[in-house]
Amino acid sequence: MIVPVAGWVAGAVMLLVSRRWTLRDKLVGLLVWPGGLAVAVGIIAFSPTQTCVYVDGPSDRVGNCTGTTIPGWVGIPVLVLAIAGPLVTAVYLLRRARR
Repeated sequence: MIVPVAGWVAGAVMLLVSRRWTLRDKLVGLLVWPGGLAVAVGIIAFSPTQTCVYVDGPSDRVGNCTGTTIPGWVGIPVLVLAIAGPLVTAVYLLRRARR
């Protein structure tokens, strides 16, 4: 847990002190959430869950649900941004570094 955080902090410091990058490049490099797939996996692994138990009665089906879930309309875009954000940032900075 400490190594990835320390790596991001070291990279952020190097980005800030470098004369190679413009202010815009530095903001892009610092403001996009780091982690990529690790963040996406964390979102999936640690998201709240809902458990439902259904009992079939003589005339109907009765269900009892506990817990909460992240709605799909929120979770899916967050997951896509968690994966795509760092990748787009890396491509942007790589293209800027070649100039």
